[in-house]
Amino acid sequence: MNEVKKYGAWKKVTAKGEVINFTIEGTKYSMWVNSYKKEDKHPDYQIYVDNYKPQSKPDAETEAKDLPF
Repeated sequence: MNEVKKYGAWKKVTAKGEVINFTIEGTKYSMWVNSYKKEDKHPDYQIYVDNYKPQSKPDAETEAKDLPF
């Protein structure tokens, strides 16, 4: 018997528009309304792999180890 998997999605409004975020099998995706849609055959949404990783701030100890003196 096949295992039924469930996935969730979260919708939010950003300065760039409405986005739906979801994760499948550990990969994060962002789904945006296709603002370039000109014909019915064009998709309503564009889905992108979400590669965004916030830059972490180095702590004082790490910075001190990187100094040349």
